[in-house]
Amino acid sequence: MAAMFLIISTAWAVIALVLLIVAWRLARVGRIKLHRNIMILLTAGAWIFIINYILVQRYGGGLGSFPSEYVPWIAFHGSLGLVPLIGATCLVVGRLMMGRNKFSTHFNQHHKAYGRTFIVVWFFTHLGGIYNAFFLR
Repeated sequence: MAAMFLIISTAWAVIALVLLIVAWRLARVGRIKLHRNIMILLTAGAWIFIINYILVQRYGGGLGSFPSEYVPWIAFHGSLGLVPLIGATCLVVGRLMMGRNKFSTHFNQHHKAYGRTFIVVWFFTHLGGIYNAFFLR
């Protein structure tokens, strides 16, 4: 189970990293609808991954152990990964609820600024996931 999860999580990190770069490029060239669809896919996929990760950790017998000196890195990586995920969720929900409330208005007015911040953090989070897969096994 742990080996399969490691393969799936690494594949997700690589696919999500590529899609994140594609979505960024699409936004830069004005292909907003395709950018939006990819970001919805990425955000939903990330939540599915997080929920699956929690379920595997809780009910799947864990992913095995790793040296205790890596615990701070894993905690930092996981916590940092939630920042762009929550941010992307707010941006997606804000776009989907455009003009309905103060929440959506705020995130739509500042969409580019938030997006530029979250993409950098999310990019390095995915790189960290790939690092974890190859170097912490």
